[in-house]
Amino acid sequence: MENSFDITGLIIRNEWVYNYPAELQLKNKIPEGQRVPFGKKIVEVIIGDDVDSNLLSKINKLEERIIEINKNTLENSIFDGDIKKLDTNINEKVDLIKKYSDTGDFEKLTEVKNELSDDLYKKSLISGDNSFSGRNLEQLINEKSQLESLYMNNLDAIYSKSAGIVSYYLDGFEQSLNLINIDKLSIDEVKDITETYNEISSDVTYNGVKIVEDYAWYISCVFNEGQAKDMKIGSRMKIIFKSSEEAVSAKIIKISEPMEGEQKVTYEVNEYVDNYYNIRVADITIVTGQYEGYEVSKNSIIEKDNQKGIFVNKKGIVRYVPIEILAFDENRVIIKNIEDDNIDSGKYIIKLYDEVIKNTKNIKENQKIM
Repeated sequence: MENSFDITGLIIRNEWVYNYPAELQLKNKIPEGQRVPFGKKIVEVIIGDDVDSNLLSKINKLEERIIEINKNTLENSIFDGDIKKLDTNINEKVDLIKKYSDTGDFEKLTEVKNELSDDLYKKSLISGDNSFSGRNLEQLINEKSQLESLYMNNLDAIYSKSAGIVSYYLDGFEQSLNLINIDKLSIDEVKDITETYNEISSDVTYNGVKIVEDYAWYISCVFNEGQAKDMKIGSRMKIIFKSSEEAVSAKIIKISEPMEGEQKVTYEVNEYVDNYYNIRVADITIVTGQYEGYEVSKNSIIEKDNQKGIFVNKKGIVRYVPIEILAFDENRVIIKNIEDDNIDSGKYIIKLYDEVIKNTKNIKENQKIM
């Protein structure tokens, strides 16, 4: 047997919201429902008119080509021997220039300078900016730089300010329904939102993306005082979502003062429920207690010497069995045998298939039943 209440709950979460106009185009969106770390790029927003849909792909291909040319230049140069010979000649001519400068032989100094200039030009044709690979590399770098500038000038990116779950469904309550405002929400406000939410949310569309912190979320419900009287802060109970039949364990963290016969109770949940990050109002069952035992009719309970018990037909003899009541409703009672070493277990224990006497009006203990 369960003690439970069917009720409507208001779901409250800590959420980080990023709004953008409806007409903006989005690129490279993180999928709905995916968990992301802090600082993760969530989506790119096109803010200009000059962004080719294949622009990023072109930039990546240019980067691959630049890396390939650099690698080939370093590892597979076919002019390595010529470059070494030119380097030797260049170094020798540099030494000669110093020598002729010191001796004042300006005729030979001019001759050697001209030869050095020729060697430097030959080297540039093989490996420098004037070489084929050099000219090609410079062209690719310039093209990549231009495309990156175009890309960055026409795009903006949204990054997560918190770890959590990505959602593109916004209902307008993200800023007001959070942990900071839980205590400020009145009983009437909770009732008003839960009663009108479907109508409100269908009227307005909000464009943006949000990050839902997924380590804890909350459910606020309004009970009448009779339902809430046995609830205590810190108590744990089970909450079942009727739409999916998923169950979670929840802890009571807030109980408001009574107001006109009603109280607001807020639960903290640390478990995952499918699509909870997009649910704001939910029909739920709150199970305050679960009991296992023998189920008997409420009419079968009697009292003897201030002890609750039942009459059981044991081999044609009415036996009195003392019991402990675990739970009850209008017609049923869940009971268990009293744990008492002084009780004769063979005589005073109810068993699964025992016949419990429901009509006890004219029944006496130890009476024979024909």
